[in-house]
Amino acid sequence: MFGIEVGFNWSLIFIFALVTWTLATNILPITAPGYGAVLYWVIAAVGAVLFYASLLAHELSHAIVARRNGVKVAGITLWLFGGVSRLEGEPKSARAEALIAAVGPLTSFVVAGVAFVLAYATSANALLSGVLAWLTFVNVVLGLFNLVPAFPLDGGRILSSLLWWRSGSRQRGVHNAVRVGRVFAYLMIAGGVLELFLGGGISGIWMAFLGWFLLQAAASEEAGSVVRTLLRSVPVSAAMTSPVVTLPDWVTVEQFLESVAPNHSFTTYPVHEPSGKLTGVVRLSDLVRIPSGERGQKHLIDVARPIAEVPVTNPREDLAALIQRIGAGLDQRVLVFDNGTLVGIVSPADVARVLTVRQTIGAAPRP
Repeated sequence: MFGIEVGFNWSLIFIFALVTWTLATNILPITAPGYGAVLYWVIAAVGAVLFYASLLAHELSHAIVARRNGVKVAGITLWLFGGVSRLEGEPKSARAEALIAAVGPLTSFVVAGVAFVLAYATSANALLSGVLAWLTFVNVVLGLFNLVPAFPLDGGRILSSLLWWRSGSRQRGVHNAVRVGRVFAYLMIAGGVLELFLGGGISGIWMAFLGWFLLQAAASEEAGSVVRTLLRSVPVSAAMTSPVVTLPDWVTVEQFLESVAPNHSFTTYPVHEPSGKLTGVVRLSDLVRIPSGERGQKHLIDVARPIAEVPVTNPREDLAALIQRIGAGLDQRVLVFDNGTLVGIVSPADVARVLTVRQTIGAAPRP
């Protein structure tokens, strides 16, 4: 959709059932009495679909504005807590981050406005008007809740962008915004526990769990910001493993595991055709999972990741820029080329080693 991959988590089944059940049994029979049970359930299911559509509109607005501001969008995932736009990298300015964050709640309010107008226009049909009125309410709540200044909510990112603009440092902005967000998260946990003791039951547990989730997300956001700051100005050459052992792609998996793997400590190997041209990359963890009875028949080229799908870099690129550019692609390893010659490989373990060294020597983060 708009060139953006949209994924759905299995937890949506639970939320879909919960929303449909709530509408069909608790809301529509009150706002529009006199209809049959089957019709309530059908309209409730339609309402649940519209609810998901409004969540998708919220996340799409984030993704579209992010892309227009130079931030790569890996995709969107709808799940238990609503949705998340998977952005790879950071906005280049406080203004860009504010725009990316603020457009989500704004979209929810626009959807609420449209639903309100439609509810008014269909007031003669109590059932249809009722589900649209509910959709109006839900989107207003969604917009307001996302403005709470706590990561990973949009309000936390808006606060972070304001503090970034004021201090001139994104890391400082994130740090201070996380501190504010923790206060709200602890208040939610305390409120949930109190409600539980007062007989609130499920709603108290849900509020406390949501507060805990905000705490974990805030810690993850701050850790990611620190990592990106530490790796800024560190070249790929400082992290890459070199020299690289390449293998003929016609070697069988059995030959590799018996004769090659025991003699090297590497876990990733580029493979090449007879002419020397690289054709792909194999990983030890993938090869050992192949059933022993098939290892003699399968060649490395049969199980290699095609070379066209492997991310590449050069020794002079900043590690922070590399991570921002490829995101989760680092898990599949990155080949390092210098003037067309393969000179190294970068893995998550290589990046972790550099981080450990930088933290140990007390590398001062650049503002």
